[in-house]
Amino acid sequence: MAEIIKKIPKSSRKRLMLLLELLESTEKKRITSLEISQALGCKDSLVRWDFRFIDQERGVKNGYDVEKLIQSIKKDLFLQTEGEERKICIVGLGRIGAALLDDAIFENSGFKVCAGFDSNVNRVELLRSTFELYPASRIEQVIPLLKIEYAFLCCGEKEAQKMTDRLVQAGIKGIVNYTRSVVMVPESVKVQNISPVLALQIIGD
Repeated sequence: MAEIIKKIPKSSRKRLMLLLELLESTEKKRITSLEISQALGCKDSLVRWDFRFIDQERGVKNGYDVEKLIQSIKKDLFLQTEGEERKICIVGLGRIGAALLDDAIFENSGFKVCAGFDSNVNRVELLRSTFELYPASRIEQVIPLLKIEYAFLCCGEKEAQKMTDRLVQAGIKGIVNYTRSVVMVPESVKVQNISPVLALQIIGD
């Protein structure tokens, strides 16, 4: 599966993800490449280029079928596999991590949060969620047991690399890093850095 994903350029993958959000929020039954390009802020030729990487009809004149397009993107970007949801955990249950406890955020995304971890046992006991929350000491035990593949890293910066190492050891395939720390992982593990502070610093330049 990883080999197929690598065939889709990162820029195309990001645009297709943005397109998926657009399609799932529209009431249109069909949509043209021009309409898509205007919504995404790119050339319509670029939209057609991205469609080379998904199973989609070519050369349509009256627009693409929205529902078929949604299913194609989910299938070819591996966001949905025969109705199964890919499992996620949250590491660090401070303000950012606690906000992700609302699993309605992930509705119809193809992902499901199945566990939360925090080094503060009191925080674990006080917070409420629809899934189990655990002390961070149980990361290596719970992740393989629940077959969790991905993690949100929301802990403190001083803990970031240590928690990352433990997640890798537990078998995590990908990490969404909400911290300001640059974490080191083996090539087999993917990391997406989306620190809100760093993002603001970048757009504020």
